[in-house]
Amino acid sequence: MLAKVKTVIAYMEELAPSSIAMSGDPVGLQIGHPEAEVKKILAALDPDHYAVKEAEEVGAEMLVTHHPLFYHQVASINESLPTGNLAAAVLRKRMHIFSAHTNYDIAPRGVNYRLAEALGLPADQGQVVEVTGNEQLLKLVVFIPAGHEDRVRDAIAEAGAGKMGNYSHCTFQLPGTGTFMPGEGTDPYIGTRYELEKVDELRMETILPATKKREVIKALIEAHPYEEVAYDLYPLALEGRNIGLGLYFDLEKPVSLEYLIDKCKGVLKAESLRCWDAGKSSFSRIAVCGGSGGSLIEQAARLGAEAFVSGDFRYHDLKLAQSHGLALVDAGHDATEWPGVANIRAYLEERLKADGYETGVCLQTTVSSGWK
Repeated sequence: MLAKVKTVIAYMEELAPSSIAMSGDPVGLQIGHPEAEVKKILAALDPDHYAVKEAEEVGAEMLVTHHPLFYHQVASINESLPTGNLAAAVLRKRMHIFSAHTNYDIAPRGVNYRLAEALGLPADQGQVVEVTGNEQLLKLVVFIPAGHEDRVRDAIAEAGAGKMGNYSHCTFQLPGTGTFMPGEGTDPYIGTRYELEKVDELRMETILPATKKREVIKALIEAHPYEEVAYDLYPLALEGRNIGLGLYFDLEKPVSLEYLIDKCKGVLKAESLRCWDAGKSSFSRIAVCGGSGGSLIEQAARLGAEAFVSGDFRYHDLKLAQSHGLALVDAGHDATEWPGVANIRAYLEERLKADGYETGVCLQTTVSSGWK
């Protein structure tokens, strides 16, 4: 069974909801048909000629990229211009292009989270540099036969439900009576076919981030004893944790500039790297931002960051950082975003396999930046 384009889009919406993208950012399906089936997907940073050529070589009908092909409204496809020529080539090859841009930058497990992981920083402890919104929360209500509540609670807590600040396993439960009548073809855990059954049950309530819905419901169904699990999900007006651009981290053990440089060169494969040490030998609070981080220098400094790893720093960004005593490591726009692209491949591969699809996923191998 092959996955359709719309299935891949649904997976990406769970990872990086389009609703959290920056205003005006053209995320989503840029070329293609939602109902088309795909045998293979190529995860890439840019939907450029390099990626399209590699997709054709490996037999991929769909590109899932971080950067969009179209940044502005398209009035025409003029093949004498680079973008028009590329778009026409994609259309002729019947390829599909989907992009997750600033929504993937902002997503809790997005580009900046993966960059932090690659640099050996405590990704799960990251705080947002520039807040753009809050994570959507859901309330889960589930009905459990008495005696099985601990197993279900532990399972959904491990999957990400019931976290409030530094507390975990947060739930509320009430006793009641559940009724059901097993019908034809059922294999009831409790009761007999065609006979009304009354069972002592518990109503358990908890909260979870919307991005954890799939994992929590999967864990719930696996841990629950019933063949058919009765549960409800409600959207909440409560604000979840902050989401936004960039992350900063407090380290128990300070690291040197040489450590950050070695990570950028070794793990990120940064081929063009610039840095300024601010006259400091070690750093305890470090900020990161995949892509272009110059606009976050002021805020990172206000938050007490001592070093900032990102890309595309300009001369005036350096002067601003110097005025704040903030060390900079410019590892390049593309190098700081590739960990996020690699995660797209891993994430889609896992989701497709778990749902029984034979659609394959591969990671772009050709380097398109051109930097040396």
